Amino acid sequence: MRNYIKVLIVLIAVCLTIGLAGCGKSQSGASAGQSGEITLKLGHNQPTESQFHAGAEKFAELVSEKTEGKVKVDVYHSSQLGEEGELAEGTKLGTVDISLVASGSVTKYYPRFSIFDLPFLFRDANHVDNVLQGEVGELLAEEAEEQGGFKVMSYWESGFRHFLNSKQPLKSPEDLKGLKIRTPEWPVLISTTEALGANSVPMPFSELYMAAQHGVVDGQEGPVFAIKSSKMYEVQDYMVMDGHTYTSMLLIMNPAKFDGLSEKYQKAVMEAAKEAGDYERQLIRDNEKKEIEYLETEGGLTIEKNPDKEEWRKAVQSVYEKYSDEFGEDLIQQIIDTK
Repeated sequence: MRNYIKVLIVLIAVCLTIGLAGCGKSQSGASAGQSGEITLKLGHNQPTESQFHAGAEKFAELVSEKTEGKVKVDVYHSSQLGEEGELAEGTKLGTVDISLVASGSVTKYYPRFSIFDLPFLFRDANHVDNVLQGEVGELLAEEAEEQGGFKVMSYWESGFRHFLNSKQPLKSPEDLKGLKIRTPEWPVLISTTEALGANSVPMPFSELYMAAQHGVVDGQEGPVFAIKSSKMYEVQDYMVMDGHTYTSMLLIMNPAKFDGLSEKYQKAVMEAAKEAGDYERQLIRDNEKKEIEYLETEGGLTIEKNPDKEEWRKAVQSVYEKYSDEFGEDLIQQIIDTK
């Protein structure tokens, strides 16, 4: 009888332990638990004057509204949490919760995102939206999470990129020949720059101003807003509105951090990401005309606004030949054919 009672006591204790463990697990759902405030770190590489920062602040505001203050997003600007490559790696590893990075910065983990760097792939902003907010954008986001290990929450924008330099006017691809042009460390963009006759000098964006100031590079390429917000007009003199490639920004999150949120908070965060992305893209586009005027009048840049785009396209056809097999000709054609 005594042995029976002992066994019964042990069984009761085991059941209670399992029950308590189960309760603990359900309460821990989103890291600190649903009753406490959850704080997420978001990093990007641009200054506070940039549209990136405005969009990130909007995202933080929307997340707070949609979760009634239970989820807080702290925004770190100007590479405070690292350069873009470091942010992408940190987000994958979980040392950074969320980051806003160019699609080219995640290609180490998911190479197919380099397809967006192909020169003159996109016709205009409407074409961009129909591709990225449609089937192609959804496909690549799903593949990136499965293969790359990061969750694409929404597509934001850096915009169409242009060349500038301190040496000479840029009226045609010929004028780029021999110039040392800073580029990000993105293989397709490097190939494009070199196909145009320039020497690509990959380096982090945070080092670019000093490099241009001291003649380490002759010029650069990039979107209008970044040229203005980083005051590159102080160290460059000539610009061409060639729009050689378009850069999509990705708001990415560590999958484990996302999965740790309750379904309610996951929905709120995803909605905020989409709305903030729409807000940021519109900011980029609404401000571009004024920024170009500023670069020309206040910044003193000599700008070639109407280059012969067909001449530039012909000069970079070798890039498509180099990468078409890697990205898939069908996918490239699907993007081109998207209306």
